[in-house]
Amino acid sequence: MSTDAGRNLRRDAARNREQLLAAARRMFAERGPDVPLEDVAGAAAVSRTTLYRHFASREELAATVFEDNVTRIEERAATLRDHPRGAMELFDFVLDMLEHDRGLVHVLAGADIAWFTGLASRTTDAFATVLEHGRESGTVHPGVVADDVLTALRMAEVAMPAADSPGAGHRNRRARVMLHRTLFTGS
Repeated sequence: MSTDAGRNLRRDAARNREQLLAAARRMFAERGPDVPLEDVAGAAAVSRTTLYRHFASREELAATVFEDNVTRIEERAATLRDHPRGAMELFDFVLDMLEHDRGLVHVLAGADIAWFTGLASRTTDAFATVLEHGRESGTVHPGVVADDVLTALRMAEVAMPAADSPGAGHRNRRARVMLHRTLFTGS
């Protein structure tokens, strides 16, 4: 194989991978991480074989897709670390993400899948720091820990319809108020 042919093949493989990730991100956001992989491959305009050439399992694909979301949570937590209402703002930031990405809560909860465990752990760590400061400043109820926040996020997935659903605005505001009262003071 010539150098140019090898380079074109690698470029094609990289393009296929990016198409798969974009399609998976879109499909997971719309339908959750249990969407049939045939649908993801079809949306990416590649074969299922190509999908498995890049990702050995659904979990590996999902973990790769959701890695970006967890990184965004960590970055946001870092900016809120010393802010008295940082835990509340981070919680709202993640709720905003959940409204548009229904599959994210599976990752944040760990979903009993080994690929997600590391991502869930990173999310727990991101919340732990802002929660500690929030408890010290009195904006977080005493005793609230990161696992409580992750439980509240799982509850939000059930209580809050997707942002584009009819009536979502009112229901989502009510769910936020109820969850805030559970976790934060003065909400």
